[in-house]
Amino acid sequence: MSPHRRALEQGYRWLRFEDGLERQFQAFFTQGHLVRVRVAAYVSIVLFIMFVLIDLATLPAYVSIRTVSIRLALIIPSFIIVLLASYRAAWRPYLGSAVFTAALVTGLSTVAVIGSALDVGYQIPYEGILLVALFVYLIACLAWRRALLANMVTLCAFVIMEFALQTNPQARLYQIVFMCAANGVGAYGAYFLEHSIRTTFLVNTLLHELAALDGLTGLSNRRTLNIHLERVWRQAMRDRQAVAIAMIDIDYFKRYNDRYGHARGDAALKAVADVIAGQARRPLDLTARYGGEEFAVIWHNPVPGELQAMGEVLAAAVEALHIEHLDSDLGRLSVSVGVAIGLPCAGDDAAALLRAADEALYQAKHQGRNQVVVTEPVSALV
Repeated sequence: MSPHRRALEQGYRWLRFEDGLERQFQAFFTQGHLVRVRVAAYVSIVLFIMFVLIDLATLPAYVSIRTVSIRLALIIPSFIIVLLASYRAAWRPYLGSAVFTAALVTGLSTVAVIGSALDVGYQIPYEGILLVALFVYLIACLAWRRALLANMVTLCAFVIMEFALQTNPQARLYQIVFMCAANGVGAYGAYFLEHSIRTTFLVNTLLHELAALDGLTGLSNRRTLNIHLERVWRQAMRDRQAVAIAMIDIDYFKRYNDRYGHARGDAALKAVADVIAGQARRPLDLTARYGGEEFAVIWHNPVPGELQAMGEVLAAAVEALHIEHLDSDLGRLSVSVGVAIGLPCAGDDAAALLRAADEALYQAKHQGRNQVVVTEPVSALV
């Protein structure tokens, strides 16, 4: 079963997938929120510059010197770092950490702004720290766990500051209660926001799999094979490397279906497909169901002299399944294999290589089936 389907069926209430899937999700999350992170950083910089101007215009100098210094020295630079990380590809893997650091610095610095004013006996509005908490949860594009951690650290610092510097017990109570309520609302909303993003990621990936894979065997489908072949062909042309295609056909499969029924026929197709799937060992190799009982393997930059042996290993592995087929000369399921190899050159067509492999398969079947035929190179190898 696909890990995406398994995660969707099992659920993810702790907002965590298995390691490999989690890495895919984090890449999806970072790329999908890149523009939002930049916009949030720009907006934050503009807002805090406005707060600096407001402080200078409305606060006494002995207070504004403290608040402005904190905003200019800590908060604004942290968002500039976020912007740099979002624009520089080499820094992109650290974007999440940069956003988390900016959230933590902003929260703690806002506590410091309030505390520095209280320290000199001046009360400034508290609404800003509530906005910071909600901003971190809902707008900063942080993973829920990181947003929660940043805000819990800020909340603890806020509570400590209140008990240390706030002399009005009633104001202290109200401010702590409002801060806790803002965190509760923000954490609740952020949890379900990330949950929905994870669901979107899984559903989109599953839809892509349905479009790219054969539903019965789990191999790539013919459309994906054609797209991948064109991509590998262009890559091989740039690198001056060879491409080989193996076309595989299950021998007398119509007779198998007629004798054993379609249910056992489907099971046989799956078993053969599992064997074929093991033939794609390199990153650019691909296995696909070409149609009916036909399969295909794309090998990127194989050793030409090993193709016959590679085809024979594949055919032997299918025979080793020992699937009974009394209407075959062997008495068990077997395959015919046709292999073609070519060195792509300007003006060459990848479809020609596919046709050459299909012709080799026809020769293998014509020679009595359960054969491997490797054609001459489509283009001269160098």
